[in-house]
Parts: sequence; structure tokens; C-alpha cells
Amino acid sequence: MMRLLPLVLTACVAFPASAATPRSGAKRPARKAAPAKPAPAKAAPAEAPRESAAPAAAGDALDEISLFGLGADLVSQENGLVVSFVRPGSRAEQAGLKAGDQLLRADGAASSRAKVASALRSWTPGTRLPLVVRRGLEVVSLATPAIPPARDYARGDKDLSEHERALAGERSAQAASGGRAVVKAVGPLTVPVRADQGLWVRFPKGLPAGLKKGDEIVAEAATGLTVDASLDFLAVPPGSKLRARVLEAVDDGQARTVRLAFYALDLAGGGTYTTLGHATAVSGDQRMARVGAGGTLVAAAPLPDAKRRALEPVLDADARLRVRLIEPLVIEEPPSYWRAGPGLWVKTVEDGGRRLFEVTHAVAGRSAESAGLKVGDRLDAIGGKPTEKMDFAEAVDRLYGAPGSDVEVSVLRGKSQSHKLKRGLRWAAGKSTPLPPAYNAQ
Repeated sequence: MMRLLPLVLTACVAFPASAATPRSGAKRPARKAAPAKPAPAKAAPAEAPRESAAPAAAGDALDEISLFGLGADLVSQENGLVVSFVRPGSRAEQAGLKAGDQLLRADGAASSRAKVASALRSWTPGTRLPLVVRRGLEVVSLATPAIPPARDYARGDKDLSEHERALAGERSAQAASGGRAVVKAVGPLTVPVRADQGLWVRFPKGLPAGLKKGDEIVAEAATGLTVDASLDFLAVPPGSKLRARVLEAVDDGQARTVRLAFYALDLAGGGTYTTLGHATAVSGDQRMARVGAGGTLVAAAPLPDAKRRALEPVLDADARLRVRLIEPLVIEEPPSYWRAGPGLWVKTVEDGGRRLFEVTHAVAGRSAESAGLKVGDRLDAIGGKPTEKMDFAEAVDRLYGAPGSDVEVSVLRGKSQSHKLKRGLRWAAGKSTPLPPAYNAQ
């Protein structure tokens, strides 16, 4: 006793042979007489299976199964559901289902016909459907492949309505605002600076004469300091302030000596940190100044001049003093503080009376290397400004910026060639990925 279930895309239904639709050559009166007056059991043997079918509850549940995407016909028998046909190329065939398999479980449902039917009814084509079948004397586990549903038609920007554009802009602004809120919510991040690190500083108005013990003076970082292993994140950017106290100042008319103790660091764009440092070298001064033991700066006194009203500074504004940290420093700043570069290290050079910046190192995998910049190349413009109008601190400041932003540089190769470089990105196989933050690449 059996009934064939409609479980294929075409929703075909199989009937017993005696109940099939008559051929075109059959007599029409016999076809009309059937609904008018039920025939006796002997005259219509095809009706007998209907009287002995499964209970109505089970039959109703099975009739509701909609497996249009599976591609298998199931027959309801007394011992469960049996596969009668598997459509070639269907998900059922890809899962390994075969005619004659007895379906024990579907999507984890128990072996009762009603529960299996309910599991099949709730299955969505395009998702995996686990099956357990009895095949002869074996119990086999199968699963349909996970096939994603077909994509809807994707519209371009020109197909959007004004309302959709406005909605997209509003949601984009909300997402950007939410991203900034997440960044602000992140606590301070730490980067250690070793005690042997140092940087060059300058005095914007020169190191004045007439200093006395206990006087306070402020220097400005002329170079950046990076402690990141990628050499691309600034821990101390140019323009940061270093505060110093005069420990000793002597002017005997022939030489002037000044000993400074640097005790605080005001980061450009960041906070203030206590530190301890002393001078180790001097460069760019015309008075043959030098730094002696213990960080004492020694400079020749100027020749006496009756017309000179003010004393000349101990160091000119163009001079650079190298300060070395005596104690380690731990910088704690939010992610928004860190600035990255395109992967270039440069130095100042003079060429025909023009100030240029020569590439001394191109960091592997950065946008500068990807653009073809090499050691020895000379930049004559950074960020749209000629290099002859900027000092080293400004050049570094222009090279560095927010990770992912652009900086335009001009390379002098017979004639100037412009390149737009990305800050803080790693390049590989023509694709770019963000650099790990400074605090993750020690």
C-alpha cells in the first residue's frame, strides 16, 4: 500500500496504474460515469488503496511537503519514507541520495514520518540539509551541498532615487560617527621609548646669551622619533617641545658654557611627559660650538664690538642640538594620535643653491617603494610646496599624516615627476593593506 509524494520542481504526482489518466483512445462515457456513481470495489480495483491508506494526519502532513529544490520523489510506506526517484543533476543526486533509500532522519528530525516531513517542509533550498538513510543493511549519512541563492539584480549609482541617495548618505554619516565613537572609546595605548634614544632639537630664536642657573628654556624637536619596528610610525613628531632647566652658565669673555637638563616633553598633538635627558652633540652652528662631558655646551664668545647692543645668542636658530634620553619613557596616547608615513627616510642636501631632500631609505612594501622611489632620489616638492622653502622638520611633518591618507611628492629626475603616495599602507601584489598600529609592531 503506498502513495507517491510530489517532491520535485515540476511537482509531478504519481498514481497507481489503474487510476492514471485514460489515453486519448479510451471511451469518454466511462470517464464521466465515475464521479456520478461510485463503482463497486470489484469494478474499480484502483479505489481499494485509497481506503487502506495511512491515517489522515500523516497523509495530510506528507501532502504539504514542498521539496521543489531537492529533486527526489518520496513514497510513504508503512516503515517510513522511501526514495523512488532521483532527478539527475539535482541536489539530491549531489548529496548521494539513491532510489530505494529509506529516509530515517532529515535535518536531525526523528524517524517518524510526521517529524521527517515537518523537517523537510521547513528546509530552505540553498542551505545544507543533513540526511540519514538506510541503504540495504547500511545506515548512511548524507548532506546536500550549500548552494547560495541567486543574486538579485544589483543597481548602480545612476539607478538610485534621490530618496535612496539621501538615505545612503545619512547611513554613511552614521557609520562614520559610530567609527569615531569606537576610536574615542578605546583607552590610551602605550609605546615604550628606550633610554638610549635621542632626537635633534633647535631653539626657534636661538639659545640666548646671559642665561643664569635655574633659568627655564624651551627647545623644539627638529626631527621625528620612531620606535616602531616598521619605521613608519612617529612616537615623537617634529614640533614637539622639550623643556630644559639651566644647571650651569658661565661667560668669561672668551668662552661661554651652558649645561642644560631636559626634564619634560610636550608631544605635538599629544600630552606632556616627564623625562630626563642631556645634550650629546651640536651641528649647524658657525661658532665651532661643541658638547663636552656631562652635556656641557661650549661656544666661543663673540669678539667685542662697541656698536653691538645685544649679546649674540650662544647658538643660532639654525643650529641643532642632539638630546639623548637618560631614562626610558612610556608614551600613552589614543589611536588618533599616531601618524604614519609613505615609507621614506630623507636627509637635507644642497644642489645648486637649492635645498632638496634625498631619499636615504625606502621601507620595503610601502607605497614609496611601490611607486618606484629609490635611495638617492631627490625630492623637490612635498605636499605641493617646494623643498627650498621648508626645513627638515617641515618636510617630515608633511610626509607623515593619518594612515591611509595621500601625500604628493615631486621627484627630480631630469625633470620633476609627481607621485601620489599612501601613508601607513603595506603593498603586496598590487594590493594595499593597513599597517599594524605602532603599538602592535614593537
